[in-house]
Amino acid sequence: MKRALFHPLSVLLSWRYLLTRDVALMFVTKTSMLGLIVSITTLLVVQGIIAGFQRDLNRNVLGLVPHVTLSKPNGIDADLGERVELAVSAVTASAMVVQSSGLVSTSESVHRAQFIGVDPESISEFVASGNLDSDTLWVNLQVGQFAILLGSGLARELSVNVGDTVLVTLAAEGISPFGYMPRQKRFTVAGLAETQSSLDSLVAYINREDARRVLQMPKTANAAFFRLQNPLDVGNAFFSIYLAANDRDMFAATWQDLFGALFNFLQRFKNLLFLLLSMLVAVATFNLVSNMVMLVHSRRADIAVLRTLGGSTTTVLVSFVATAWVIALVSLVACIALAWLIGLILPTLHELLSQLIGVSLRDGFPLYELSVVLQLPDVMRVVGLTVLMVTLGSLYPAWRATRLAPSEILRDE
Repeated sequence: MKRALFHPLSVLLSWRYLLTRDVALMFVTKTSMLGLIVSITTLLVVQGIIAGFQRDLNRNVLGLVPHVTLSKPNGIDADLGERVELAVSAVTASAMVVQSSGLVSTSESVHRAQFIGVDPESISEFVASGNLDSDTLWVNLQVGQFAILLGSGLARELSVNVGDTVLVTLAAEGISPFGYMPRQKRFTVAGLAETQSSLDSLVAYINREDARRVLQMPKTANAAFFRLQNPLDVGNAFFSIYLAANDRDMFAATWQDLFGALFNFLQRFKNLLFLLLSMLVAVATFNLVSNMVMLVHSRRADIAVLRTLGGSTTTVLVSFVATAWVIALVSLVACIALAWLIGLILPTLHELLSQLIGVSLRDGFPLYELSVVLQLPDVMRVVGLTVLMVTLGSLYPAWRATRLAPSEILRDE
């Protein structure tokens, strides 16, 4: 019977301890709870901002950038993409392209760009980006029209819009007696591509046949793009694709060569911020320990009566630990709701905050939008950290409560 009453009695005692009429003790309790709410909410919001950067990179960048690229300066076989798709199960799509570095210029400015010649039908199936997955954009790249899709950032730097004309200078392979002879051709801007990433200031798309004519290439393409079912498993799929191509003269590259350092930095930065901001939760927990010490002192008479009536030291210990858990639970519920609300309004207020503090939360990241994403693993990690710290912090006051002598306390009362 004693075991049956153990858990309900401890929970009821914890509620009784919290619902005290002592004004000073209630003030300290609310202060400690407020400290937990502020620290945990800060930790959740910061983790959500970094998770938002990671989600946008996965959606906007990995949705457009080829996960594996095989290239050869003098051209590759036209059936290479289909051959690799059949041989490697990890490959979900492929596209044969013509790629070349060059310059795009107007009468007022010149900018470097990476030109990619694509087939409108095949590229629309290859691209998985939400912002570029539109047939209307790619259908404008018709053969012989010498149309170009500029990244939105590149278009802003050149101060051009749809319908304007730009001069494209491509670096052709080979060398003449006079040195390298670049190829030049005027293209008409047929649309703007926007991925909300740094790619918008680097990449320009033209028709594959138009690119071949400008570069005077004998073969259909000089590069093959491959999309993987799992981009994070590119290390294993990379060697399979290279072996399936069966051409040692090819150059191979993965998305990690361009954006791998950024993805690794974001993950390490996220873990570092979690570690640093966990110190805020630890400070708030120390404040809770002070509150628990005051609570034990104010409930000395109740503890003595409970022990006299047969209550065990375990019951006293669990009742005070449960009191700390209740404070942590209420704080966590409030923190999750508050962090979710901040996540809704922070993107809207970001520009205003940037003007007030003079620092943008996007500085150092190749993204143009700020988003806050509360992921379940991040929330559970914060919940686990909070429960662990609160539990450890409440053990000492609870242990002190079990060491009180009922006879001495009741004699003084």
